[in-house]
Amino acid sequence: MSKSKGIFGYPSEDMPLAGRLHLKRRLARHEQWAEGVMSGDASAGQIETETNKKPLIVLGITTLMVMGLLSLRLFSLQVISGQHNLALAEGNRIRQKITRAPRGVIYDRNKNVLAQNQASFDLTVIPSLLPARPEDRQALYARVANMAGLNPAEVATKTEAKGLNGTQPVLVASGVERDKALLIDQSSQDLTGFSLDVNPIRDYKDGGLLAHVMGYTARINEAELAGNQANYQPTDLIGKLGIEKSYEDVLRGTSGSEQTEVDASGRPIKLLASKPAVAGSNLGLTIDRDLEAKLAEQIQAQLDKSGAKKASGIALDPRNGEVLAAVSLPSYDNNLFSRGISQADYDKLANDPGQPLFNKAIDGSYPSGSTIKPFVASAALDEHVVTPQTIIEDKGKLEVVNQYNSAITYVFNGWEHTGLGEMNIYRAIAMSSDIYFYTVGGGFGNIRGLGIDRLASWYQKFGLGHRTGIDLPDESAGRVPTPEWKQKTVGEPWYQGDTYNVSVGQGDILVSPLQLATSLAAIANGGTLFKPHLVRQVMDEHGQVAQTIQPEIVRKNVATPQTLAIVRDAMRQTVQSGTACCFFDKQVPVPVAGKTGTAETDPGSNRKPHSWFEAYAPADNPRIVMVVLIENSGEGAEFAVPAVRETLAWYFNSGH
Repeated sequence: MSKSKGIFGYPSEDMPLAGRLHLKRRLARHEQWAEGVMSGDASAGQIETETNKKPLIVLGITTLMVMGLLSLRLFSLQVISGQHNLALAEGNRIRQKITRAPRGVIYDRNKNVLAQNQASFDLTVIPSLLPARPEDRQALYARVANMAGLNPAEVATKTEAKGLNGTQPVLVASGVERDKALLIDQSSQDLTGFSLDVNPIRDYKDGGLLAHVMGYTARINEAELAGNQANYQPTDLIGKLGIEKSYEDVLRGTSGSEQTEVDASGRPIKLLASKPAVAGSNLGLTIDRDLEAKLAEQIQAQLDKSGAKKASGIALDPRNGEVLAAVSLPSYDNNLFSRGISQADYDKLANDPGQPLFNKAIDGSYPSGSTIKPFVASAALDEHVVTPQTIIEDKGKLEVVNQYNSAITYVFNGWEHTGLGEMNIYRAIAMSSDIYFYTVGGGFGNIRGLGIDRLASWYQKFGLGHRTGIDLPDESAGRVPTPEWKQKTVGEPWYQGDTYNVSVGQGDILVSPLQLATSLAAIANGGTLFKPHLVRQVMDEHGQVAQTIQPEIVRKNVATPQTLAIVRDAMRQTVQSGTACCFFDKQVPVPVAGKTGTAETDPGSNRKPHSWFEAYAPADNPRIVMVVLIENSGEGAEFAVPAVRETLAWYFNSGH
């Protein structure tokens, strides 16, 4: 039997044990090549140790942080800045052009144009659409500046004032000349980010004749824009004062727009959407422009004659509260503001001692002087303090002994120091007796007087001490003083002398010319206090009346008809035989009733008093009430009366 060998040259396992060759494998080198080929065998017998987890934790935390940052960034881009980024993206593809609505035209009561529109060209820019490279932007600024006649540095400064990410238009220049505007418009496709807007600006007729009534429009500011961005853009014009401000929502209309898709070079591809502009509504005012001009002319004549610097006047219809004229002198040209006033022009107006920017007729507050006496008389009659037959002797002064110290006597002088003699209520109003009204207001002798509480209540009943509610902003409320007011304001108690002063329109009582005219109208018309108003009609763009403003009654039966009839008769006597005697009947073709007023403004007599006159006509069927104030000019009869007389003469002689 033959002996077999294994595959590696060793004796086969089936060989007899006794004949085998025994070798230690570790001494044999035959299989080391196999270990080299099968390298895993070298560690196959090693025991596996626990894995280090720290690198995995660091990797996990890092991954989470990166994912968190990416999520936050994604949230910021899509949610917080989503609208902004969308606008940037859309801005690269879509161009939107705003077509501003024509502002409503304003007319006087006779359809004379007071304010209309004229085209103004604005150069604007959307910063986010500008080239990214600084050198490209500077080249663009230079080109735009050359076309518009501007300085490149000025264009750059205005454009980048709030950064380059803005998606709202920024005003670069307003009032661009027409030929330059056409050049810019023709090149608009190559002026990336820049555009030319047509912005209707106001053209106010007759210069500054009605500046205080009309107000003006000017560029919207940040405070006005805040919270109103859905209706306005940063380059829009908005009503700032007067009718323009009060009726902004009616006058402004609704702007139109066009959305156009553009290619990469900014050239239009197609029109995506279009919305036409809707013109604002027109307004018809209660103002009579010719009466306004005449009253202003006559008041200015008295300013020149007296040497005074400031004056105002009001005319209204006592039958419905319509304001026919509202003069405040000196005035200003509101076109300066609508076209963009220079700092030099504004400083000149602001520093003018005549206060041309201040509406004295409506916003001013002044001591009324004796013009307030008809209201005191109404209160005294209705409260039965006096009757038409009550006689009070005017000796030129009233002497009041101090109730706590008889050695002290207070003297209250009348305007006529020698006295006016015996006064009933007719004569007291006609001759403006201070002594009579000291007595019925504060009491003296056997006449108890109204006292400050009843007196203040009656003043307020006639509308004094409160805003009238006229459709203009910034109206003065005037002031009706009371003991509570004095204690709170001055820290002093109320004295009988305070009541005396308030009874004749002196002391701390203040009224505006408008308030005085509105209160007088309630006497003239028989007891109805109307809310004064300036807008008569709202019309569409074709002139069709859309709304007629109805008179608004504040209070009826301010005083009894009998009382008001007595006061009206007394005011008629003022013109016939009293302090305004002989000024009217020869020149005014209708009977006039009125009351003069001289209001002291300086106890030291360093300044002249205010000159007042209030009147209505015809006296038997009033159609017009007029109040004129010439500040620091002198006696009421000397300067205010002639202004009213000449205006009423023209008014009724011209067929009104």
